[in-house]
Amino acid sequence: MNLRLFRSQCWQTDTGLPPGWEVRHSNSKNLPYYFHPEIKESRWEPPSGTDPDKLKVYMGQYHSSAGIRPSSQVTSANGANGFHEGKIRAAHLLVKHRDSRRPASWREANITRTKEEAMNTISAHESRIRSGEASLGDLAVTESDCSSARKRGDL
Repeated sequence: MNLRLFRSQCWQTDTGLPPGWEVRHSNSKNLPYYFHPEIKESRWEPPSGTDPDKLKVYMGQYHSSAGIRPSSQVTSANGANGFHEGKIRAAHLLVKHRDSRRPASWREANITRTKEEAMNTISAHESRIRSGEASLGDLAVTESDCSSARKRGDL
């Protein structure tokens, strides 16, 4: 097996993307995107044939902003953390269903769950957040169907 083919197969295994596709990072938007160097195609949504479960794990490990401080948070000269007065931040975790306006996301090319299944999933996430088992930001990175997942659900 040649090295290029081996690297391609390892890359696919790690990301869940079809052969030839890579996850890259946009400097202008500060978000990950998908790129196929041989055909010079780039896109914000995963290509067809992507394994959504593997991609979810990969994106959570390598492309989340878990260590990034929210933009409204400031650090003073003495190192004390604080927040800008008068600013409000909002974050969410979106779970789409098959009757959504656009039943596709970065996680799944074709969403087939019912509205009831989506609501049950949201309720389960809410329970984990309320119990302290997970934070909204941690869950949003891997579970949200919104592109804000890359920013821990931050809108």
